[in-house]
Amino acid sequence: MKVSLLPPFYKIFDIYQPNVICEIGTHDAKTAVQFVDYCIGLNPKLKYVGYDIFDDVKNNADFHKKEINGKGAGKLSTAKNNLNHRQRKYKKFTYKLIKGFTHDTLNESKYDFVYIDGGHSYETVKNDYNKLSQSTVIVFDDYQTDGVKKFFDELVKSKKITKVTWEEAFNAPKPCWCFLPHKRSKHIQPVLFNA
Repeated sequence: MKVSLLPPFYKIFDIYQPNVICEIGTHDAKTAVQFVDYCIGLNPKLKYVGYDIFDDVKNNADFHKKEINGKGAGKLSTAKNNLNHRQRKYKKFTYKLIKGFTHDTLNESKYDFVYIDGGHSYETVKNDYNKLSQSTVIVFDDYQTDGVKKFFDELVKSKKITKVTWEEAFNAPKPCWCFLPHKRSKHIQPVLFNA
């Protein structure tokens, strides 16, 4: 993730001090490393759980097109290497990577913080959210894509989730949502606060 996009995440981490963070769409674990490097200072026993289809779709152009996957397939070996390095550096840090399509691998779970950045089709985003909907804070990446926007707009309308400003989000009644305050970026990320 671009460094300029990280400060709002740091504020969320400072306030919620997650014990377990989950990322859908781990890819090569570059964003995971950024999150871990920051959160470990808040919680030395931090756990990271990452889901990705990884190398299973390396040459599957139809899959990448359907899921609007511009980065291509992540490498499980690279993700493991990046996280193993963090595990050696931070002795109490643990992680788990789950390989496969989240329609098959993701079970209903509750996490302190979730970053949904896997497949971007409407069906996949809906599946991922529905399995993780009880989590405390959920950030949706790439709202500018049709599938993410359609699902998220339907979600907040059907559940009547109040939109607030970034400045209000941490003190507003929950659930509520807002966009992360990225200046000069086409990267749009809504965040849902459940607690």
